[in-house]
Amino acid sequence: MRYVLCICGFAFALAAVAVAGWALALSGPAGLLGHPLGELWFRLNPGSLNLIQAVVERYIWPPLWDPAIASVLQLPAIFCFAVPALVLLGLCVLRRRRGRGARSGR
Repeated sequence: MRYVLCICGFAFALAAVAVAGWALALSGPAGLLGHPLGELWFRLNPGSLNLIQAVVERYIWPPLWDPAIASVLQLPAIFCFAVPALVLLGLCVLRRRRGRGARSGR
């Protein structure tokens, strides 16, 4: 389980670095926090964004798209990847420390 947390944490950290590079390339340091996740997704693949919206609204639950997912898509893209990376890597480190303390007889 710890390895899955670490791998996912590093994947999110790598995505955060890629998003930061994308934002810096587009508009310099001032635009690092200005690009929402929805804009990034739309620039990468607009068809998949429209498909996900249609699937969520038709088959899952229509209110899930507009207040929940649309709100997340308006957040700065860097936060959408950096925050989960920090949480997962923090959990990975805590599990590692807890595991060492239990094995050494503390």
